[in-house]
Amino acid sequence: MLRAIFALSLMTMPGLADTRTDSPLAVVPRTVAEAARIAAVVAATRDFTKPEPFEAKPAGAATVRIRPGPDVFSQYSANMPFDRQMDFDLGNALFTKTWVAAPASTLASDGLGPLFNAGGCQDCHLKDGRGHVPAPAKGPVSLFLRLSVPGEPVPADITDWIATIPEPTYGAQLQTFSPTSVPAEGRMTVTYTERTLQMNGETASLRVPTYAISDRLTAPCNPT
Repeated sequence: MLRAIFALSLMTMPGLADTRTDSPLAVVPRTVAEAARIAAVVAATRDFTKPEPFEAKPAGAATVRIRPGPDVFSQYSANMPFDRQMDFDLGNALFTKTWVAAPASTLASDGLGPLFNAGGCQDCHLKDGRGHVPAPAKGPVSLFLRLSVPGEPVPADITDWIATIPEPTYGAQLQTFSPTSVPAEGRMTVTYTERTLQMNGETASLRVPTYAISDRLTAPCNPT
């Protein structure tokens, strides 16, 4: 309160010009050297092979240093306390578990299905990493197909919005696997068309994917 009254008194004293602007930083005097230093820090990088000097810890205290090996994406947060690491291990155990359809010899891992895209989380996210598109002539392993049809129109004040709803027969996602007693909804296929582009004087060859559904059921069993 006293600080606010003192600041207000300075602003109302005769002979003191009001130098305030919309930016709170504009009232801080900057020398030429200081302005150049700030400009260098916030300048766009030209080298993407390593972090910038001021982003050595992009995740703050949780940043994990690079550890080569197959488990590079499976590390604790750097600031995780010891008593929370058990929670991490339990969650990771569920992530790597392979689930099976009931009835089964196990009661702790059954209940898969009747339709699914993988038998476990790590089937798609191997070693906690990202999925990958299938190679030519290969079936998808960590890729699934979202399905939708046009939905109700939305208010005019929401621009560039495409209103959709789940496909009424198959739902919002094609389920490509099922237990032996239940047929799957279908099989997703991916074909590629090569496209050549000129980029900064160099020629790049890109693959344009086309997705399709084969072996499609006419009346699938949608669990939803």
